[in-house]
Amino acid sequence: MKILAKTVWLTAVFMVCLSLLTVGCTKYASPDDLKKLDEAQKAAVSAEKELDQLKKERADLERQIAQKQHELDDLQEQLDEIKGIAPAGGEVKQ
Repeated sequence: MKILAKTVWLTAVFMVCLSLLTVGCTKYASPDDLKKLDEAQKAAVSAEKELDQLKKERADLERQIAQKQHELDDLQEQLDEIKGIAPAGGEVKQ
């Protein structure tokens, strides 16, 4: 996830830098330059939204993992109790 986030961020920064380099030395930006800058800004906003969504998804998955681990621990305790009561030989421990 961190690699994807860094990639998205670096892509957005690269696009903004590229659009700034294509502006040239004129006093005003050309309509084409403004269009490229607007597209880069939209891409950056989109990447940030995707990053936020992925962070939320990751947090949800981590919460699910913790819940499943807790369930597994409970079931393991139950299994250990059952094994203590009736071992594989069929004899009950006193």
